[in-house]
Amino acid sequence: MALDWPRRRLWLLSDAKRTHSVALQWQGTVRQPVFSVQAPQPLQGQGSQKLDAEALVRLPRTAPERFWMASEARNPSKRPASLFELKLLSSGGFAIQQQWPLPAEWQPQQGRGLKRNKGPEALVALPGLRFVLAAEASLQQDSPRQLRLLLAQQQGQQMRFTPLGTPLLVSAPLQAQAHWGLTSLLPAQAGEQPPLLALWRGYAEPNSWWNRLSLLPPLPLDQAPSRAVAPLMRWDLRDVGLEPDNWEALTAGPQLEDGRPSLLLASDDNFSPFQQNRLALLAPLQPEACGSADSR
Repeated sequence: MALDWPRRRLWLLSDAKRTHSVALQWQGTVRQPVFSVQAPQPLQGQGSQKLDAEALVRLPRTAPERFWMASEARNPSKRPASLFELKLLSSGGFAIQQQWPLPAEWQPQQGRGLKRNKGPEALVALPGLRFVLAAEASLQQDSPRQLRLLLAQQQGQQMRFTPLGTPLLVSAPLQAQAHWGLTSLLPAQAGEQPPLLALWRGYAEPNSWWNRLSLLPPLPLDQAPSRAVAPLMRWDLRDVGLEPDNWEALTAGPQLEDGRPSLLLASDDNFSPFQQNRLALLAPLQPEACGSADSR
């Protein structure tokens, strides 16, 4: 999901068998929006193999606009997990500009790499054409309590991948451990090495959901080994009134009338009649930082 608030445009990316995007025009007000939805646009250049797109980020204040996308790898021999650069088309859809497969230790294989349907759902764009990627769950060769991160830096037509030495600490509710994962990362402020907001989601049969937002400190962007990073603060989103569901996407929302920032979230219905595609707008109760170090 990507938002261009000055032009009131919002893009949603689908992980359907044939990848497509939907562009929305945000009309009305911040608190009472009226969305004009364009027809879904297939991703141009995706070929015949399932792409399984998961994350979409936009680099603002560039001409032309630049977008990047991460993908999973259901069949790595035909379509490896990759990072893509996309071109925005006049139709409101996208075309693939460049593709860079993720390193071999991330590609699914026997006992190693990404777990099935647990690919890179978190993609962060940083200054200097740098990107941080994280999978939904730990790689097969890693501890389930640690989630490794990957730094990518674009240099012309090339993309250099560097494994980061500091993983994220995975702390799931007991009932949701089997289906707990990271679905999005978002810079909490501007800067070269900002603190990050992390969106986590858990599931348990037959239809129970957990949604958590956590604040992470600035992460070391180097290979030096370090202990897993624990959140500075975390919030159970059910406690703030968010309907429990498969909330996967997170981006910075528009500023409210009183100056407070907001967060925009989107849910994935998994093509299920028992779920919905939704948008939610969250805002802090106060604009300044909270005093507690263990807010829930």
